[in-house]
Amino acid sequence: MPYLLSCYYLDEPLDEPELQFVGQVLIGPWARFPSRASALTQKRVPAVLPLPDGNGGYAQSREERAEGVRANLRHAGIRADNGRQVVWVMPRDSDWDAIFQFAIREETGFAPFVAQRWFEESGTRIRGTIRVVNTELLLRGL
Repeated sequence: MPYLLSCYYLDEPLDEPELQFVGQVLIGPWARFPSRASALTQKRVPAVLPLPDGNGGYAQSREERAEGVRANLRHAGIRADNGRQVVWVMPRDSDWDAIFQFAIREETGFAPFVAQRWFEESGTRIRGTIRVVNTELLLRGL
């Protein structure tokens, strides 16, 4: 049965060309990663995150911070996606990206499709052309 595929983002939603690309990859009979969804719906995750200390570190581990951001995901409606793979729009900060991906997996039972638009180039984060990564397949080693 078709459903709306949730696309969660932290800092910036997908723009129209990115949304169309992600839709082509995930929706329809010719999708690279068929999802059985009929369309995408973007959902903003509240960005209430702990601040780093003066040295740029955190008192909590990544796992502890992931537990904390699960409430942010629940506030955005992720409980309705329990048992389904969702889309995560990678934020610029790679540390928070990893934390949210872990939390999404804990909440839904599946690693997300990641809409990646930030890349490392010569030690600098740059925004590039979007691509979609099926992290569930990566975790399963397929």
